[in-house]
Amino acid sequence: MRVGVGDDAAVLVPTPGRLLVVTTDVIVEGHHFTAALSAPADWGWKAVAVNCSDVAAMGAVPRWLVLALTVPEGTPLARLDELYAGIGEASGSFAVDLVGGDVSRGPALSLAITALGEAERVVTRSGARPGDLLAVTGPLGAAAAGLGLLQRDDDAARRLLGRFPALAAAHRRPCPDLDAGPRLARAGATAMLDVSDGLAGDALHLAEESETGIEVDDRAVPLAPGVREAAELLGMDPVELALGGVEHFVLAVALPPEVAAGQAVCGRFTRDPERRVRLTAQGELPLAGMGFDHFRAGC
Repeated sequence: MRVGVGDDAAVLVPTPGRLLVVTTDVIVEGHHFTAALSAPADWGWKAVAVNCSDVAAMGAVPRWLVLALTVPEGTPLARLDELYAGIGEASGSFAVDLVGGDVSRGPALSLAITALGEAERVVTRSGARPGDLLAVTGPLGAAAAGLGLLQRDDDAARRLLGRFPALAAAHRRPCPDLDAGPRLARAGATAMLDVSDGLAGDALHLAEESETGIEVDDRAVPLAPGVREAAELLGMDPVELALGGVEHFVLAVALPPEVAAGQAVCGRFTRDPERRVRLTAQGELPLAGMGFDHFRAGC
């Protein structure tokens, strides 16, 4: 039996003994991407990447995708061909299969993907314990710095993007480390999520769900190459780009100290749930209010 795109539904065969993990995320033109800053193929790539990252953040391996595409009237067919090309590129890169979906006319171009994956052991946001260490699986700030430079779009910004092309690429085509989630789950991670809304806000999510406190050490937050230079040009604090900037798509993970060797540790979970701070050279500052808020931002 062969069932695929074009049938009324997909028929999937999960691996025996594995847990099925399901997520959905939507990206909308004008909120998450614009034609001025990226190409249609980038939009398709990003839609796949953000959903695969959410699956990996649960300790699972992404396997299948279903796409619901909303298209405004008058959209050129060539734009949709490019968009699907980006989806195909990302699906091949991340080893996932697009198995179905739907297309409808609507007021704005939007891509809503449901991703399904499989896990040997699921890790949620709520298992961190006092004494666990906070680590991230990669450097931070690249996408936020890249977006800032693309929006600035002057000679200085273009020169800096020429020196650090990975900054623009991080905004246009994020590449989450999908092996990190399952690897950390096997290693004994107690809580985990992907850093899509800024490390400050997402570290708070871990602490709130786990009913612990959290300390994030500014000096230990790893910054992507070019972030310091971009922050200087943009008149921003580079660490605040990492703590408050969006779309990092690395994982923030709570780890017992005995399994944290070799990880990029930048904080710790504490017993007092009222203690949720960042440690800076000037003293302690609250973490609250730094992360991205979808409702406050109007998207």
